[in-house]
Amino acid sequence: MRTISLFLFAALAATSLDAASYQKTNGTIVDPILKTNGNYHSYSGPNLEPGGVLGSANLNYASLRDADLTGAQMSNPSLRNADLTGANLADAFIISVEFNNSDMRGANLTDAYAAGAWLYEADLSGADLSDS
Repeated sequence: MRTISLFLFAALAATSLDAASYQKTNGTIVDPILKTNGNYHSYSGPNLEPGGVLGSANLNYASLRDADLTGAQMSNPSLRNADLTGANLADAFIISVEFNNSDMRGANLTDAYAAGAWLYEADLSGADLSDS
């Protein structure tokens, strides 16, 4: 019994160490990142936070509602079918990011620099794209 308990504890500890989190606009930390269907997302790279650097990560179907990515540097990640409703991407540096089919309703992209962003069928209803 003790061996099984130790194995389960080790498995849970390893899973939580690999998980990544994101910061919401109200300061709350969401850990781990979930998929849009409620299951755990397999992304285990750097935590998503204001001013963070996000390279070629696969965050397809990630649930990032109200994420605070102010001033983030994003280069080549894939956020297809992601939920970025109400996310703050103000002053973000967005290069070659796939947002295809993403929900970006009410997102703040004020002063964001976007080059080569794919937005095919992305929902930008109510998004603030001022000076972007």
